Amino acid sequence: MIDKPGAGSGDLIRLVHDAYDLHVLDVDPTAPGADAEAATYRLTAHDGTYFLKLRRGAADDTAAPLQSFLADAVTAGASEAGAGIEAARVIAPLQDRHGRLSTVLDGYVAVLYPFVAGRNGFDVPLTRDQWTALGNFVRALHHIGLPPSLRSAVRVETYGPKWRDKVRGHLATDPPPERLPDAPARELAAILRARRQQLTTLVERAEQLAAVLRGKERELVLCHGDLHAGNVMVTDDGTVVVVDWDDPVMAPRERDLMFVGGGVGGVWNDAAECAAFYRGYGTEDIDAQTLAYYRCERIVQDVAEYCDQLLVGTPREGDDDRELSLRHFAGQFRPDDVVDIAERTYAALRG
Repeated sequence: MIDKPGAGSGDLIRLVHDAYDLHVLDVDPTAPGADAEAATYRLTAHDGTYFLKLRRGAADDTAAPLQSFLADAVTAGASEAGAGIEAARVIAPLQDRHGRLSTVLDGYVAVLYPFVAGRNGFDVPLTRDQWTALGNFVRALHHIGLPPSLRSAVRVETYGPKWRDKVRGHLATDPPPERLPDAPARELAAILRARRQQLTTLVERAEQLAAVLRGKERELVLCHGDLHAGNVMVTDDGTVVVVDWDDPVMAPRERDLMFVGGGVGGVWNDAAECAAFYRGYGTEDIDAQTLAYYRCERIVQDVAEYCDQLLVGTPREGDDDRELSLRHFAGQFRPDDVVDIAERTYAALRG
């Protein structure tokens, strides 16, 4: 997990005040997610409640303006895409005192939002109507036209080998337990040993499908890029809100669609839910090879990131994220979770 800026909530209150001219009374860290490079807070201020996201890394000029653009499309309702997006919501980030949609706090990129009370899709299942609303949203997202300034800043899918190479490296390295820093690292290494052949096969399948897709002409659409249940909120009034736009990508539509029925976190693996989603999304042709690629590649990426965090990263005192990451890693191999579903999706290609 990232080191928090400042030594305590008082320092963060000062930093937020200096950047946003916001008089914060209280700071509460929210539950950690799977992203070890991010931290989030609920801020209570004189004039309301806010949500602050901090992320380690270089400032990103794409994600926050994109959210603002999509939120404006909802408000304006000026196009077919905007009307579709009205079925769900995007929360626009707030400007800092200089009019920027993201800012830097003590070396960390910060984005501030109005706080929206609700629970994510891991905590509460979507109703059939909410599934259809989400499908309507994703359809509109995939058909929206971006202004050139945004379009040129969004990365484009390349089917590159970065994550596959990382996993190959981790699978080829088998450090003895005494060289590993703590119990989560030792347990993850044991799972890697037990699952080496299964994971090697997933990497090979992703590699094979990536080579096929590089030779295919496919329409590239704006994709959220990480549309799992943790990034879909249901507010207290039942509205669907799509959050966490850190990695938008121009890619085949299956980049987002693979999550519906994909089983990330052991949810979103129900046929009736998928049917409700596609009532909103429509009957666009779904390419089976592309869907299989993304389901295999997503596991490969997650394995690489968990290994980097637990086997390479240095534990810190009181760092509960390592145990949480280990549980997420091990959970991938449960029945009807991502590995099981990815293997079935690939097997279906062979008929």
